[in-house]
Amino acid sequence: MRVLVAGGSGFVGRHIARALIGDGHEVVVLSRDPARVASVPELAGAGAVRGDVTDPASLRGVLDGCEAAVFAVQFPNYPVEQPRLGLTFDRYDRGGTENLLAEARRAGVSRFLYVSGAGADTRSERSWYRAKGLAEEAVRGSGLRWAIIRPSWAYGPGDKALNRIAAIARRSPVVPRLGLRPQRIQPVHVDDLAEAVRRIFDRDAWDRVYEVGGPEVLTMHEVVATLCRVLGLRRLIVPVPAALAKLATAPLDLLPRPPMNPAGVDFAIQDGLVDDSETRRVLGLEPVALEEGLRRYL
Repeated sequence: MRVLVAGGSGFVGRHIARALIGDGHEVVVLSRDPARVASVPELAGAGAVRGDVTDPASLRGVLDGCEAAVFAVQFPNYPVEQPRLGLTFDRYDRGGTENLLAEARRAGVSRFLYVSGAGADTRSERSWYRAKGLAEEAVRGSGLRWAIIRPSWAYGPGDKALNRIAAIARRSPVVPRLGLRPQRIQPVHVDDLAEAVRRIFDRDAWDRVYEVGGPEVLTMHEVVATLCRVLGLRRLIVPVPAALAKLATAPLDLLPRPPMNPAGVDFAIQDGLVDDSETRRVLGLEPVALEEGLRRYL
């Protein structure tokens, strides 16, 4: 099957593309910079086409000859929104999904898979939950065969969040952790997330929402402690109050690409719990525990 992967050069998208290529699919990566695709090891064997999901005119013809599309786009500087630059969840997740869906219908594409996130909800006050919920709504109402993946906190080679913590742990005796309350997440290795997508295609298991998380519900303190244990390091993990972190990061909004800002703090301390019963029942997926997943690449 010829499959276009929008956002295929990003952290999640490249692993999805690799899983589909390994299963014999012809993969074409949609990218604002197609030349970059050839430099990504996971995308060996993939084609590339230029396009921007926020620009409908640039999408004309990119899906011609494709039978399916996967939307795994993350905006530049994700997850720190910059509304003045148009870098928002609404513009990319909601608007971008609607634009690619419109082109998919024009091109006669029959299947569309959207990588959403745990907690997606059209009524949420949080921009990321709301935008992803609206994107899901558009996908379900598209008239195409569809699938929605809602991962918990994805980690693995190339992710920005956990690898940033690992870099701090390697050079500092103290590792900060955002937030005072116990944050509950189910870390899922990105290869398991990609495997879920592969199995949807392989088993023709469409028209469902699949929530994907690791087998453990962990606090962020436990995640960082596991990371340090895998690295063979003894570190003091210090919680940083969210209010203090927001105060400290507010001036960073003035930078062209702030590494964090107050809204980003809210994003970083959210829970990420999922109900993966449908994923296990239909796809037979058994994700690896965090410690095993970390040992695979650290």
